[in-house]
Amino acid sequence: MKVRAFDHPYKKYAFVLFSLPMGWVLVSLFSGRYFPDPAEPVMTLTGIWAVVFLVLTLLMTPLAKISKMKWMNRFRRFIGLTVFWYSSMHLLAYLMLHAGFSWLWIKEDLLKRPYIYVGFVATVILLVLALTSFKFAIKKLRKHWKPLHQLVYLAGVLVLLHLWWQVKSDVSVAMYSSLALIPILLQRLNAAYFKRYLNKIKKTEKRTCTKSVDP
Repeated sequence: MKVRAFDHPYKKYAFVLFSLPMGWVLVSLFSGRYFPDPAEPVMTLTGIWAVVFLVLTLLMTPLAKISKMKWMNRFRRFIGLTVFWYSSMHLLAYLMLHAGFSWLWIKEDLLKRPYIYVGFVATVILLVLALTSFKFAIKKLRKHWKPLHQLVYLAGVLVLLHLWWQVKSDVSVAMYSSLALIPILLQRLNAAYFKRYLNKIKKTEKRTCTKSVDP
């Protein structure tokens, strides 16, 4: 089985561009810029970039429809994988730099900071979506693939909950993330409701036509 990561020529450039923030974080980390406490800045930056790419992922479909540039949808999966990459680095920074892979520390930390559970669930959702984003998974899941990948919107809600739950004084990250994500989530909810409403009308009309034809 062959998985083509760069099935569009511009994805190579996108890969380099999307890797720059992580590259900067790593260079800063290993050069000692974040010491003596590197956990906080690394977790913050990887978390912010995960949200940025999540917003970009969710924007791909509506932008492609509005602009009628269908090629944009080809980047949706690629950007979605980038979201998972940054969220994984966010989780790894917590486990390694903050908790030092101490499960006792993590257990105590979870009791004090339950919003970590929410972030973990969001990361698990992104993991499932990443693993099922390739063509072989689409073929295997068939009609179940699209409903499964609607979970990305649930991940967006969980991300916002994760951000607001941990706010102490600085609300800037949570606020800007909400301003970016909430309109997209509401638009999607409205589109889903409208589609369901139209389907209901079509079914009603079909039943009416069937009854009128019956002798």
